[in-house]
Amino acid sequence: MSSESALRDLILGGSFTFTARPDPVPGDLRMSWGLAVLVLALFYSRGKKSNFQKLQFLAHSVRLPEGREEVRGLLSGEYRPTEVSVRVEPSLNRAVAFAHALKLVKIDKGTSVSLTDAGIKMATAILEEGESLREEARFLADVAPRMTDTLMKRVWRLEDLL
Repeated sequence: MSSESALRDLILGGSFTFTARPDPVPGDLRMSWGLAVLVLALFYSRGKKSNFQKLQFLAHSVRLPEGREEVRGLLSGEYRPTEVSVRVEPSLNRAVAFAHALKLVKIDKGTSVSLTDAGIKMATAILEEGESLREEARFLADVAPRMTDTLMKRVWRLEDLL
């Protein structure tokens, strides 16, 4: 009998116990966080609506202090559109799908997302609570109304590189 089979027999014949423990999930990967950021981004956007490009940009930027500073620098002229980080956030797509199913948002012609009355109530409740998402809400209140379609096209298309 080889030592490999003896070890296998020992392992297969032994008793095991398993204790389930929760795995920590970063806040930005939690669906509740994604829904909250989505409704706050729309709440502070002009007309309480936005296109997907802007929502993707805000969802990526709001996650980290560095991203928030880049966007503030972009809006102040400190950074050019080619100098800011841009990324598609898969969690935003899931958040939009859930928010639509919960009737928090409407999707118009597959190109823009707008807040419903239920979404406005949710955003207001988040803001009234005060402790949760304080920094994110402050950032979105500051930058979301100032993000124009023209600026988003320059960021996403990188036209300044030419």
